[in-house]
Amino acid sequence: MAEQHMPPLDKQSYQLEVTRPVWLPYNDKAHDIVADLVDQLGYPTTGPKAERYAVLVASLLKAAQAHISSADSDKPHYIGIQRRASAWSRFPLVGRTVSDGVVGDFLNFFSGQLVEGSGTSGLYQDDQGKWRTDPKMSMYTLDLDKLPEQLLEARFIEVGRPLAKINKAETRQQKNRRKTQKLAKPFLNHKEATALNQEAHTASESRIQRLNDRWLNHPLELPNGHAVASATRTFHDSRFDAGGRIYGGWTGLDQKDYRLHCKIDGEPVVEIDIRASQPTLLSSLLGYKLGGLGPQGEWEDVYGELSRLTNAEHWWTIVDDTIDKIELIKRNRNVAKGVVMALIGSGLPLKAQATSELVKDFGLTPEGWLRFRDRLVETVPALNDLEPRYNNKGQLDGYINGAGFLSYHESEMTLQTVETLTDQDITAYPVHDCLIVKVSDAEVATKVFRQTIHDYCKQLSGLGVLVPLSVTVAEGIPTDILPTSKELKGRYLS
Repeated sequence: MAEQHMPPLDKQSYQLEVTRPVWLPYNDKAHDIVADLVDQLGYPTTGPKAERYAVLVASLLKAAQAHISSADSDKPHYIGIQRRASAWSRFPLVGRTVSDGVVGDFLNFFSGQLVEGSGTSGLYQDDQGKWRTDPKMSMYTLDLDKLPEQLLEARFIEVGRPLAKINKAETRQQKNRRKTQKLAKPFLNHKEATALNQEAHTASESRIQRLNDRWLNHPLELPNGHAVASATRTFHDSRFDAGGRIYGGWTGLDQKDYRLHCKIDGEPVVEIDIRASQPTLLSSLLGYKLGGLGPQGEWEDVYGELSRLTNAEHWWTIVDDTIDKIELIKRNRNVAKGVVMALIGSGLPLKAQATSELVKDFGLTPEGWLRFRDRLVETVPALNDLEPRYNNKGQLDGYINGAGFLSYHESEMTLQTVETLTDQDITAYPVHDCLIVKVSDAEVATKVFRQTIHDYCKQLSGLGVLVPLSVTVAEGIPTDILPTSKELKGRYLS
């Protein structure tokens, strides 16, 4: 008889720290605490399995830090642990052989208690009468009094992310159904990814592993004292030429409040961005020059400068007239960027309606959508070459869009830049279309970044272009050795 399907726990009613086996001790306090617990649990400290035990123990302790920090919160705090072996086997430093035993020992040692309603894998019938399983995160509370006294002073370094991840191809219907159920994207396991293209999979993992080796000796230290030194390259649609962006513990951090306050080798960092990267790169990759260029043939910003949309008046929005001129310019630029993102994301240059986000965030009217869309397509003629990702039956079809063509080539240019800088003994961390480097390396890094993009686009489309870049540092960091905005303007060489 089928097990009764329990309703999921309300995610708004608690806080959760999910345990991932990717951490090692970073500062002396963390080394001492991890070594002490490894000793008490009787795990090996030498030999081929020693690091696996250290990673598991450190990762569980890292999750326990948040458990302590949230003790005074209004919401209960839990540690999340996926008990299925498949959830651990994809992490290169751990595997599935020791994880279950260490998790059990850890929970016993700190009196872990399973939260009722979590950790089940119930079999149930959905609305269409189909049988499904509902795997849930196992969530635990720990006895705070038993945790190491100085655990909050420990700092850890992230080292063991999966090297490559290939998301499965989905129809539009499958994607919409998954999003409705709030499920993560399904991805190929190692065997499936290897069967898809062993050479491409091996090469992808090798490239990221080389960077991980570099980063381990020059980690990116976060403002809270923890550090990160590993990444995953993520592809889309069961193919190795779609997507390919690199994700690490730094990519999801807010730039102003966090990323710009990181350090490499104890030195402040700078972030080097491609200005208006999506229309700029799409045009350069497809061999189109941008419209709206001035007599000097140089430009900095597609969204405002070339499209001339920053001075658009309030005819496009339902907001009132109290906004001042500077805020209007900023808002118009953000709308222009949102329109381009919507076109590239859908693959529809003549997309008929604004996205719900543009309507909600900016009050964009139907008339405003059409005027912004048409002006931007005129400024960025490469948009006319876009292809819808799905055909009218919901099957994957087009490739020249944001999820396929653009994100793949963007990731390749960024990755090649990081690799070239590594060859020059310069540490760089990629953030999709930009780089994080030490301030002292900014001048060299901007030159390498622009030259790499130039060479890549020249080979692909025949167009010679130096794309515009911007450099950003945290407030108070000297900028006298940084390249100027004039030096980093975009221009065509052919």
